[in-house]
Amino acid sequence: MGFLRDCLFLVPSRLLGIPLVLHLHGGQLDTLYAERSVVFQWLMRFCFSHAARAVVLSESFRAKFAGLVKDDRVRVVYNGIPLTIYEAWKKKERSSRSSTTRTVLFLGVLLESKGFFDLLRAVPLVLERTNDVRFVLVGDTSFPEAARAREWVHERSLDPYVSFLGTKSGDEKTRVFLESDVFAFPTWYPLEGQPVAMIEAMAAGLPVVTTRHATIPDILGEEGALYVNKQDPADIAVKLLRLLEDESLRTSMGQKNQNRYLQWHTADKFAAGVGGVLRQALCVRSHSVDCVEGL
Repeated sequence: MGFLRDCLFLVPSRLLGIPLVLHLHGGQLDTLYAERSVVFQWLMRFCFSHAARAVVLSESFRAKFAGLVKDDRVRVVYNGIPLTIYEAWKKKERSSRSSTTRTVLFLGVLLESKGFFDLLRAVPLVLERTNDVRFVLVGDTSFPEAARAREWVHERSLDPYVSFLGTKSGDEKTRVFLESDVFAFPTWYPLEGQPVAMIEAMAAGLPVVTTRHATIPDILGEEGALYVNKQDPADIAVKLLRLLEDESLRTSMGQKNQNRYLQWHTADKFAAGVGGVLRQALCVRSHSVDCVEGL
């Protein structure tokens, strides 16, 4: 339905010769194309083939436009966010913490495929080794999965260790990140692209427990995350305990994530990348010798 809605703009763009820049946020475009009828596939080719540029979130997503946009028109632009969380982290008190309790944070939509229920199922396994931990889940609790999860937690008397905070934004969300020690995001969400919450965790200098899904390995690399099998609470528990019990590992991984954030994922880097792509699209339209290609 999203594609058909966008056809209200895509078709006139093709018919009127207006420069078109596509920006792919999710990871299902190739699946959408492969599973649809011949007529639907023709419509997708008609709308996309004249695109001056197409933006993807990482190199691994280039192939999403295969058969729809020429590869030499595809550009990679990572998602980026403002420096707000990073600046707050820099101002944070560096004094030693009075409590030994560590906080594992999940922040995202509370859909089961985002992995939050897999994380909850790992909680009893973690508690077999340590009680000095709490699990904080931030996200919209109006979904059926969230209600079922809260009941599941209550039935197992895990309420002292698990908190559902609802949605948070602005300073409240920043505070949640800065009060956490590990970010857990074991997603298998089919439409996943490049989760902004993951980048926010990187800005906060947090180590990450996650899955090799969508573009996540591209932005975290091998040094900023411990990867788990999808839908595997036992594996999640093992990786969480490894981080919870090793402060130096948490610090090292968190610093690497923060460095990658500053290098690739600030709002300025994102704006520069998108701006360069838009200038290229105008060059394609104008064929001006004053245009600079290869940006």
